Amino acid sequence: MKDFLCEDTIAAIGTPIGKGAIGIVRISGKEALSILRSMFRRKSGEKVEKFEERRMHYGVVVDRHGEPIDYVLAVYMKAPKSFTGEDVVEIHSHGGIVVVRKILREVLSRGARLAEPGEFTMRAFLNGKIDLTQAEAINQLIEAKSELSAKVALKQLEGALSNRIREIRDFLLETKAYIEAAVDFPEEEIEIIESGRVRERLLKAAKRIEELLKTYREGMLIKEGIKVAIAGRPNVGKSSLLNTLLQEERAIVTEIPGTTRDVIEETITFKGLPLRLIDTAGIREAEDRVERIGIERSLEKLKEADVVLFLIDGSKGFTEEDEKILSQVRKRDNLILVINKKDLGLKFRCKETWKLGIEKCVEISAKTGEGIDRLAELITEMVMLEPEAVLGGNEVVITSERHRELLEKARESIEKAIKTIEEGIESPEFLSLDIDDALKALGEIVGEVTTEDMYDIIFSRFCIGK
Repeated sequence: MKDFLCEDTIAAIGTPIGKGAIGIVRISGKEALSILRSMFRRKSGEKVEKFEERRMHYGVVVDRHGEPIDYVLAVYMKAPKSFTGEDVVEIHSHGGIVVVRKILREVLSRGARLAEPGEFTMRAFLNGKIDLTQAEAINQLIEAKSELSAKVALKQLEGALSNRIREIRDFLLETKAYIEAAVDFPEEEIEIIESGRVRERLLKAAKRIEELLKTYREGMLIKEGIKVAIAGRPNVGKSSLLNTLLQEERAIVTEIPGTTRDVIEETITFKGLPLRLIDTAGIREAEDRVERIGIERSLEKLKEADVVLFLIDGSKGFTEEDEKILSQVRKRDNLILVINKKDLGLKFRCKETWKLGIEKCVEISAKTGEGIDRLAELITEMVMLEPEAVLGGNEVVITSERHRELLEKARESIEKAIKTIEEGIESPEFLSLDIDDALKALGEIVGEVTTEDMYDIIFSRFCIGK
């Protein structure tokens, strides 16, 4: 992001482009109020010089020639009591592409510039209104694919992760103070290191970091969704199952084998948790090059999946073709055997799956929907996620690769310091350096130690207007 410390007044549309009841143009910066004054009129046509803070003012916005653009509600939020910490103005007009864009053009013509992606949030961070984890949480909340993902993002926005990181940092700073006391006052014969107290405190800090790291897999499943690949031979009902789960006709269903030639991916929500459903091409000896490419892609998706649903046509029993496919996926510990077409009568049942060495099995009818809820429950059990516990609890969950990398870096630095103590190296200075490295990594998470390049990476992912 260019000139991230600039003092320009910025503006952008804060609502999705398209038809809607309301469209919002946001302005932030020292010229925000004067821009509003220059283009806002009462219904009678007179100018408004004084805008009461945090109160909606009804009137009309006009262009340079005094021609009305739209009747609007305008609100002024004075610095520092605003989202960005600067003077902020919002103009609420009727929704629609033409009107909102015309208001924005008028604002830009009066001295503001178009905001870059994430610049409003970045200014809130730079002005101390939020820290970096909270800024990232805003974007995660906007992009949330499920109720659970939104809940986790909201906790981070409220400062749950920031508070946990700062607790660990404060604990390490206290530990470093003990070490520096031993260095600065050797005449007092402070035997902090020899007594084991520093090692004990470092072990506690490492444990707290490890507890956060353990939540990363769960956090990514919540954020990105559980990848569920549906595999099986042609015509066992894979596309029918996808359509039933989606409750819409997303995939073409016919009696012709090989209808699905490529991977189809869609997302649904079950108990607040996103499931990324992947309907793969039927696995068999391909009859043409196009089908062969589809099958190769299917096999790749099976490798990437968190859960594999191995679907068979139970009305025909467990066939030789099914056995060949099972030989390719049997070793996976994330496999669920799904016996379909229960409505036609089953020649193969879950009670017989001990012969195949499969633990998880469910009988369903993709046509009638019987057994679908139990299937969804098995999927969440397979990844050991309990949506209700996360939604109702106070657990802090890591959902960012950046946070994971920095936590691992901090843990490694602490473990290096512990190893120094255990090897009997009496060097308080080296211990302090290792703890400094851990503190720096933790500081980068919340943005207390961050480079301009990191701002570019994080905020460029935001939409314009946020």
